[in-house]
Amino acid sequence: MDNLRLPAKLESLETFRSFVLQTIKDWHITQEMVSRIELVLEEVLTNIINYAYPTQEGDVEVKCTRLNKDKLCFVIQDWGHPFNPLTENSPNLSGDLFERRIGGLGIFLIRKMVDELDYRHEEGKNILKLCMKIKK
Repeated sequence: MDNLRLPAKLESLETFRSFVLQTIKDWHITQEMVSRIELVLEEVLTNIINYAYPTQEGDVEVKCTRLNKDKLCFVIQDWGHPFNPLTENSPNLSGDLFERRIGGLGIFLIRKMVDELDYRHEEGKNILKLCMKIKK
């Protein structure tokens, strides 16, 4: 399992992106799946950067692993404010756009793009596990 821990800052996004792309480059993943991975990780990391540490600075860690030949997983953890994305209600996508509640679309998108999503909070850490089946 490869991992990278950096400050939870927008400036870290490109380093995380490069790390993940380097890690998965030999895993024979389609470009479509690489794009999905980038989108999901950017959404998760941006949420952590913007909301996990409201009154202090902190870190975020990304771990990449491949399970068997057909599944890859990312474990993203931070030591910030506890937040379980699995308890968030799906956004109301019907009705007038200007009357909808702001927020929630990123989590909705993540749920739609991954095959498995798990969250736990333990020992002061938010631990989010995202797994995707490798499509060839």
